[in-house]
Amino acid sequence: MKFVPGPMAWVVDKVLERHHTQYSVLDIHLAGGDCVTHVHETALASMGKQGSPLFPGVKFGKGTAFFTRNAQVLGLLAKQTAAQELQPVVAVLFRDGDGVRATPSGEWQEKVDSMHRGFAMVECDTGVPMVPRPKSEAWLLCALRPPGYANCAPLEDASGNDASPNSLKKQLAALSGGTDPSADEQAGWVVTGAVDPLRIDMPSFNAFKQALHTAAQNAGWPLLP
Repeated sequence: MKFVPGPMAWVVDKVLERHHTQYSVLDIHLAGGDCVTHVHETALASMGKQGSPLFPGVKFGKGTAFFTRNAQVLGLLAKQTAAQELQPVVAVLFRDGDGVRATPSGEWQEKVDSMHRGFAMVECDTGVPMVPRPKSEAWLLCALRPPGYANCAPLEDASGNDASPNSLKKQLAALSGGTDPSADEQAGWVVTGAVDPLRIDMPSFNAFKQALHTAAQNAGWPLLP
């Protein structure tokens, strides 16, 4: 089944398009090109179980072992693909940072660090942790709520629980006429520019964007002025 990119995939594409490659890899993918590979979370976990067990130890903590293993497996897959295709591969590991309540900044940082650690353990310098805090709706709301792109950092302290009275999901639905926007609709916001990733300024997004810039430069895609 062909991968249909959602809003976060388009966010990655827009950052790369405007800063590194000057073309859309997702447009090429949708036109039939073979430049994007999607690995589902369950498939990634399954591949991780086939390898040797991961012992995170007291220093790293058992709670982050899953994300370290995910990054290890994805990093190895990216290196294998790059060797086969004779071209660099950027590997983006997307996971929401949400929980029952707003994800504490320390817990979010541990998750991001565990991904960086996993990529480093397999010597993959083109790996990118993409972890919205508390979840991807916060990044979209930064752009869509009036006046747009202003004072977005507090969104990271909102509840990640969709059942919360003022959850990020409910706020996003309110901006979409009261109904939950589909993945296609959310993707459309990024494609049309209603959500401009280059204008989003919040800690978890900036961490992702910097990691993507670094990975792209390691892949040989220079940062354009």
